[in-house]
Formats: sequence, C-alpha cells, structure tokens
Amino acid sequence: MRTLNRNQFIKLYYKLIVWTLVIAYLCFSPADEFKKVHITIPHFDKLVHFGMFFIAGILLSMLYRQKPTLIHKLWLPLLFLWYAVMIEVIQHFYIYTRSGDSMDGLADILGLFIGWWLFNLLSKKRKEITH
Repeated sequence: MRTLNRNQFIKLYYKLIVWTLVIAYLCFSPADEFKKVHITIPHFDKLVHFGMFFIAGILLSMLYRQKPTLIHKLWLPLLFLWYAVMIEVIQHFYIYTRSGDSMDGLADILGLFIGWWLFNLLSKKRKEITH
C-alpha cells in the first residue's frame, strides 16, 4: 500500500480534521457561552449533536468514496463512534460546566450513521440518474 506524503494527507483529510476540531470546541466550551443564544426548541441540544455528527458522517462517506479502503469504511467510522462516546464521558467526569448525557451520545451516533447512509443513498441515486 502506498503511503501518503504530507500534502496528500492534508488534502485528503483536512475537512474531517477541521470538523473534528469544531465538534471538540463546541462540546468542550463552557456551557454558559451557549446560553446567550435564546432558542426555545425542546431538546435543541440533541438536534445540535445529531447535526454535528451527521456532517461528520457525510465527510466520512465522502472520504470513503474518494479512497475506498478498509480504514475509511470501518476504522474511521469506529473511531468516530468512540469519539462520540468519549465526548460524553469527558463532559461527565472532567468538565465541570458540562454534563455528559447518554441521549447526546445516542444523537451523535444516529447522526453519524444517518449522515453516512443518506450520503451514500443520494450518491447512488445521482449515479443512476446520470448513467
């Protein structure tokens, strides 16, 4: 298997790396920063968690379509599942302005899978239409 040089690695993974850092920032920032935003939708935080990982699922799926390897099909999605769980564990035990929530973790996991699935479904439909 051919290894990637630094530029190839950055070109292939930069969107996923940046989005992973955005998720970390949003999940580990003090909760008070987000209370300034007055949104009265019940369980809005679950939608935010779902959306963050929905985008991650799309990015993982795009990566797999660019370079279909076992790493992109299995190991990176598993790593993101672990990331979703660890965010909640870290919030629960180490960040005093946050609290870990298993329902947030579930929203993360659902977002990841549905983002991956929907992107693949729409890509296949698009391919069928254009061919």
